[in-house]
Amino acid sequence: MTDISTSTPPAIQRRQSPRRPASRPLRFTSPAGWTTAITTAALLIYTTLTAGVFLDIRYVLAAMRTTGEGGISPSEIFAHRPLFYRWVLAALDFVTGGATGSAPIAVSEGLMRLVGIVLAAAAGLLLHRALRRRMPERDAALTAGLAALALAFAPVIDYLQPEWFAIVLAMGALAAALGIRSRWQAAALASLPLGLAVLMKYSTAGTAAMALLIVFAVDRVRALLLAAATAVATGLLFAFSAWAGSRELQWLRDMPYINAHAFGSEPVVASDLLQRTADYLGDRITVTPVLALLPGALLLFATTLSSRRRRIEATLVTVLLVAGGLSVVVYQGNWFAYHGENLPVVAAALTGLAIGRWYGRHGRPPLCLTVLAFLLGVLTPLLAFVRTDVDTAVLAWLASAASLVAALVDVLRARARVSHVAPRPRRRGVPVALTTLALVVCLAATVWPTSGVRVILGTVVTTNAELKEQSQSAEAAAEQVRAELPDGAEVLYLSFGQQAYYIGHPTACRYPFPTFLNVPKQLTKAASLTSTRENVRCVTQEHPAAYAVYHPSWMSLGVINPRIAAAIRNTYECPKPTQGQQLVVCPLRHPH
Repeated sequence: MTDISTSTPPAIQRRQSPRRPASRPLRFTSPAGWTTAITTAALLIYTTLTAGVFLDIRYVLAAMRTTGEGGISPSEIFAHRPLFYRWVLAALDFVTGGATGSAPIAVSEGLMRLVGIVLAAAAGLLLHRALRRRMPERDAALTAGLAALALAFAPVIDYLQPEWFAIVLAMGALAAALGIRSRWQAAALASLPLGLAVLMKYSTAGTAAMALLIVFAVDRVRALLLAAATAVATGLLFAFSAWAGSRELQWLRDMPYINAHAFGSEPVVASDLLQRTADYLGDRITVTPVLALLPGALLLFATTLSSRRRRIEATLVTVLLVAGGLSVVVYQGNWFAYHGENLPVVAAALTGLAIGRWYGRHGRPPLCLTVLAFLLGVLTPLLAFVRTDVDTAVLAWLASAASLVAALVDVLRARARVSHVAPRPRRRGVPVALTTLALVVCLAATVWPTSGVRVILGTVVTTNAELKEQSQSAEAAAEQVRAELPDGAEVLYLSFGQQAYYIGHPTACRYPFPTFLNVPKQLTKAASLTSTRENVRCVTQEHPAAYAVYHPSWMSLGVINPRIAAAIRNTYECPKPTQGQQLVVCPLRHPH
């Protein structure tokens, strides 16, 4: 953080190369080290084999697969995500065999998660390489390593989302900005990944701004150069996306009108907004309990700094990072967990930095905070068993307060040792690897079947196991549809993307799923949008598809615009769904 470049590494004090600091590096050859490494690897393998990907990812993949078979490129389809993210996911889909159909769904999704782990590891290694030029090896390894693990262990609702990729890119940009000697070259090279981070979803500009803030805390000149270079790079990349996708500007202009909860779409009541933000943070902590360690980690880190000014600076930077992450959530107004994916990564990185510096100063771990991290990792997956009896948001805030208390106890214990114990050689009673293991357990609280993946207003709504059951149910419903459709038949999807992901039949509509038609009635401007009119033409085109796949619980014909519902009914004959039937196959009334 603010002290990242102010303390001279021991190697420089001894006139050694700054590339080889004299601090003892992390070692994984001891029993504790092997235990940590094997446990981490086992947990990563487990989540790779079992987690799959979230339905939002399947939505985008389905949009590209179904339209691709109809001859439309990812540049020309609407999938609620900008061009660069669509192409990143399309490349990932191709590499893992999903786009070509050469790999079963479970294998393709497992490979996607594996590629994600590789990307997170690469970002962590690059960041570590840059940080070790500015801080001791142990501090650099813990900071970069825990940030990478926070990405690798991200809950399924976060994994491979635009926000997730934006963090990977921002970490790469930080590595370039802080690791390259020439400030001009550093700014030029870092501006490309940082510009791409902005364009993963546009709202991910908040993540790019957080990266700039970290650079500013280290080197103000580098930050200003990087900000200018990033502005240019982002502008050029955006211009390319507008040129490459004929409707990219149109979709960017129209999308705010179909978001009923965007900031400013309704009167802002400060007290309600603060309450909702507090509830969101509580829910986010329940999903990723490492976020609860942030207050304690900040306290530990601040006590290792040499002056009051630096402590104030560190606190201010941390507060601004949290505020930056929350501002994006508030602006979008949907309060989805993955909108705040950058917050647990910041918490993990700061915790790693604080513990590394604590070891450097005291030669032992912050025992209370370490124990709390382990307990959070063990106890959080058990909340699903008491979800009807407790408010998890309250527990989350209590855990955050506990981290502050635990850190304070660690500080007081350290001061008591200094005051009352005669100086003696330092002994490492607890190796760094065991402290790291406790943090890995905390980060991996997201992977267990009972871990909450959707937590809303203090209640665990969906666990990983329940999400898996929902996916299996959607797949079973899709299999029934596939049995009714002729092989390779073109269809019109009146359904959400996860169902189409499993159905896999081609569509000729560049709006594969009628998002602009399925909007609340109070969004009166939606009906006049160019994208809405194009969506309607997909339904009322001169040569419509022979079949429509209708998902009544997602898009009810009795709720959407009556004119559009009448056009659908006039074109397709949709039987009444039977009890428990998710999808209905609607044949064309008047085949051409």
